[in-house]
Amino acid sequence: MSGSVWVVSYVLLWLAVVGLTVVVIALLRQVGVLHARLQPLGVHPAGEGPHEGEPAPPLPAVDYSDAAATLVTFTSPTCTVCEQLAPSLRALEAQYGDVRLVEIAMNADTSAVFSAFAVRSTPYLVAVDREGIVRGKGVANSLEQAEVLVEEALADA
Repeated sequence: MSGSVWVVSYVLLWLAVVGLTVVVIALLRQVGVLHARLQPLGVHPAGEGPHEGEPAPPLPAVDYSDAAATLVTFTSPTCTVCEQLAPSLRALEAQYGDVRLVEIAMNADTSAVFSAFAVRSTPYLVAVDREGIVRGKGVANSLEQAEVLVEEALADA
């Protein structure tokens, strides 16, 4: 065998190693995505919002006893995550028959509601049970986080 055959075989082996490395990195990323999807973290309380286990502040035209859980969502017109999350939350309301969604958009008229709930960031969710008690709260950036909050609130109810 000549030396050029060995050089070609080494080049092909190194190309195979580099190709396999790229494939393994891509697969690791996908495993991470799947892990996050299957084991979603709950919402992040962020040190704000009403205290869990205490009565929720009253909302105008909202009777908490109408549903097993009321999901109060605080949004902002400039929040892109809020825009992306809104259709998913509506689907969540349809999926769970006894969960009602109440959206509070930040504006001059709703600043008192934001203050009453001690909410400073959006999208912020507060789960309130039929008796008007806060069962969960926090910043949710994905549907999975909102689902965890709803399921915990329904389990506590």
